[in-house]
Amino acid sequence: MEQNPTYYIDLISRYFSGETSSDELLILRDWHAQDKANQQMFDEYNKTWQHIEKHKIENAIQVDDEWQQFQSRVATESDADPKIIKLHPELKPAKKSYLSLMKYAAVFVVVALSSIFLFRYMYRPQEKVITASNQMMETTLADGSDITLGVGSTITYPKKFKIDKRRVKLSGEAYFNVKHIETQPFLVSAGDVRVEVLGTSFYVNTNAVNNNVEVVLTSGKVAVYYKDNPNECTVLNPGEKALASLVGKKIVKTKNDDKNYMAWKTKKIVFTDDPLNIVVPLLNKVYRSDIKLTTNSIADCRITATFDAQSLDAVLNVLKETLDLNVARKGNTIEISGKACK
Repeated sequence: MEQNPTYYIDLISRYFSGETSSDELLILRDWHAQDKANQQMFDEYNKTWQHIEKHKIENAIQVDDEWQQFQSRVATESDADPKIIKLHPELKPAKKSYLSLMKYAAVFVVVALSSIFLFRYMYRPQEKVITASNQMMETTLADGSDITLGVGSTITYPKKFKIDKRRVKLSGEAYFNVKHIETQPFLVSAGDVRVEVLGTSFYVNTNAVNNNVEVVLTSGKVAVYYKDNPNECTVLNPGEKALASLVGKKIVKTKNDDKNYMAWKTKKIVFTDDPLNIVVPLLNKVYRSDIKLTTNSIADCRITATFDAQSLDAVLNVLKETLDLNVARKGNTIEISGKACK
């Protein structure tokens, strides 16, 4: 059964004071091993406790020294003057009073720090991080928005969105189908670039060529701007594309002429009199393959064809038969060679 965080705070405190039972030590050990956050919390308490103990010892030594000096002075003066009454050495009123004060001060510090640690433990940002390591991944956020991540891409988002905006961070490429919520805009952070919408479908690539962030709008409307200048935004309509430079801080809006910008997700590829030096890089991206042209003269050979969720072998066979090419596999590499096209 999951315990309230205050239970473990009390358990840690009693552990350092030597009051835990053997069963409680096992519980504390298991809790410590469950999560790095638990280990960090325990280490912070450990440092605090050691600091307090060191402070108490140092002050106790100082008080002992002062008390010994005081006793010596009283003894000397009483020998010189019999009217001075010697204090009983076991009473040490000043020391007892001081140590009692230190005891309460230490308790106060522990309680105060416990409150701080508890606040940090319970209210620290709760984030989810999803990475599409070896294959495309799809996920649905708590608000109902759907996100498709390209291979090698990462998205970070809170377990629960704040009231003002739904904020996510993207590294790589992703396709967003955002649920419309009028009072809660959806904000994608891509480095210094921000993409803000209410509800729409769009594509974002933080690794576009020439150090750009690419945004392509499928439906709805989006605003693209830099985080330090939100008032100067570029609004996209369906079919438009924005390239936001991460170096020059300039946003260029154009018509989206790339008919295959979603091929990595849909596996639908359309070639219209496209040369092999454009065809091959796209195939490598869609199929995560390593295709190379070993004959430079075939780079300008052109093909018109449509492939819809077909296998890579099927696509290569079409290229081979249509353009009279040679296709050979060498380990994980696919080499394409042949004669120059007329």
